[in-house]
Amino acid sequence: MLKLKRGVAAPVRELTIEESPELVLFSSVSENTLRFVGRLGRPAVRIPLRPRVDGGIRVSRRFVLVVPTYGSGALAGAVPKQVNAFLNDPVNRGHLCGVITAGNTNFGEDYCLAGRIISAKCQVPELYRFELLGTQQDIEQVNSGLTRFWQKLHQRHQTAKGISYDDQYSTGHW
Repeated sequence: MLKLKRGVAAPVRELTIEESPELVLFSSVSENTLRFVGRLGRPAVRIPLRPRVDGGIRVSRRFVLVVPTYGSGALAGAVPKQVNAFLNDPVNRGHLCGVITAGNTNFGEDYCLAGRIISAKCQVPELYRFELLGTQQDIEQVNSGLTRFWQKLHQRHQTAKGISYDDQYSTGHW
């Protein structure tokens, strides 16, 4: 185990294009978000739970972030600290294309608040919301939505600047 002096952060691991899949996720020790992403059957990389010990990551390509909402839906603490640190890296933030959010409907109006916060601060669409582990229908909708989303971004990149997202992408849910 790597021992660090107090106040010294572990190094950031630079991921190559091949190591940087189109999904980046954060999942707590409950691993609910990790299980959801695993059910998608798509390559993904996980933001480390303990970045000061395990080191952080820096991606090399565009990605969609999958993130849970923390703090019982309260504004302060809704976005996990590890996600804030990851997105505070300008390289990571610059590659962010959208966010998918896990939440708990018991939070009421603050259901999936983390996604709304990230979407507003980073100026990217909140693409989908799901509760806890998600349902099979959520898995199917996210998979088909991601396929369309990446195709649209690829077309946009290949054709010309100035082509905006379809309304379904700029306003959220598939």
